[in-house]
Amino acid sequence: MACAFGLPELVSHNAFLKDLEETGYLIDFVGGYLVFYGLPYLDKDGQLQHGDWASPVDLSDAVIDPPPNHQAWWRGSRPCDQQGRELRLGGGAHCVTVTPDLVTDFSFSFKLHDENGAMRTYRSFDEKVQTYLDTITAPAIAAYPQATPLRAIAVKAAAQGSPLRFPDTMSSRYHINDLSALLRDKKVAIVGLGGTGSYILDFLARTHLEKITLFDDDKVHVHTIFRLPGFIAQAIGKLKVEVLAQHYDQWHAGIEPVAERITPENVARLKAFDFVFVSVDDGPARRLIVDWLSANGLPFVDCGMGLNRSTVGLSGFVRITGVDRQAFEDNVGTVRLPVENAKDDEYRKQAQITELNALNATMAVIRFKQYFGLFDREDTAASYIFDSAMFEID
Repeated sequence: MACAFGLPELVSHNAFLKDLEETGYLIDFVGGYLVFYGLPYLDKDGQLQHGDWASPVDLSDAVIDPPPNHQAWWRGSRPCDQQGRELRLGGGAHCVTVTPDLVTDFSFSFKLHDENGAMRTYRSFDEKVQTYLDTITAPAIAAYPQATPLRAIAVKAAAQGSPLRFPDTMSSRYHINDLSALLRDKKVAIVGLGGTGSYILDFLARTHLEKITLFDDDKVHVHTIFRLPGFIAQAIGKLKVEVLAQHYDQWHAGIEPVAERITPENVARLKAFDFVFVSVDDGPARRLIVDWLSANGLPFVDCGMGLNRSTVGLSGFVRITGVDRQAFEDNVGTVRLPVENAKDDEYRKQAQITELNALNATMAVIRFKQYFGLFDREDTAASYIFDSAMFEID
């Protein structure tokens, strides 16, 4: 039956449909038909194809009633299994005009049976939808693991006009699209992709930044994987920036790996960025980078942490400093912006605890978002230190 309302009202009254839409199925409600677009299936030659499934619905005050029959309609060729045999979906060639732009090729009549082998009706429209979706797409997903029925994810992500590969439904859900948009067209660099730098990337990869460039010339070692967010398979022995760029490319299309250490010869490359995160573990390198950035008017956040064993456990601090020349001049050479390495390479003897790396990154990203106006800021301090023993921020 044709209705005066569309998909949003139907979704709001049917929990199963809301779940499918939020999962990422590309759904519409047109001409009284519920339509699922872009479902992957195998043709008779075992090739991956995509088709559209449609079924009329019966409604009671926008709630979808249990279906009166097993019928559905399909635009595409006949779906097959991995041996090229047509799936037993019933029906036959049948053209139905759902809309002028959607004319079906086949009808289906996929019947369920009870425990005694007798044909039974679908108990709900949800059961009908899920049965058809699983039956049609399962052979394709088994043959092509990257195939997905969740076509709406790519469609909606492309429509938002940013490098994010997923639609930013979080911002719309909480009505902060205007704030999230403040990062559009911005280019950011992360210098140093150890524990802190990798967590910074983890946070930034979920934003609308135009480009995130990674600078580090080191490889992933066994101890490194304990400091990276999550787990990245087969990372050991490969360059950090290459591993992380490939992994987070699943989130963000604008990640650029640069397998270089920042030196006097290439520091001017940082001129191309709107903001720079400095998370290096070498004092002289820190001084070079932060001095150059602040002298050239480029905003930055420098990150650092220290951790030692006391008589009762570990005691340490996490700090950030930035974002301008004044921050550099007021703090350079102090514990808030150290520019020399400890004697006997003491820094590298200190434990690096993942939760402190993550906290360091969190503080840095909050400060970054304050700079661009996503977070409010009421003080003017240029540096913050968290003491793990006191559990206080100075």
